[in-house]
Amino acid sequence: MNHLRTRVSASVSIVVVAVACSAIAPSAVARDRDCSDFKNQRQAQKFFKKHHGSKRNDPHRLDADHDGKACEDSY
Repeated sequence: MNHLRTRVSASVSIVVVAVACSAIAPSAVARDRDCSDFKNQRQAQKFFKKHHGSKRNDPHRLDADHDGKACEDSY
């Protein structure tokens, strides 16, 4: 009986840790964006600037030629 209690306790602990980790994970993480996700270049540029896009930092790879203009060849 004591062995069963230990197994149940371990299972509950795993579930608690999994739930806690999912609650800690940021839910507002921006998904990777592509130029096709925007209606026009202006909208892409606004997103690019708002999400720290610059010539040196382009996490979404919206500025292929690194000139500070997002999706300029897509529209």
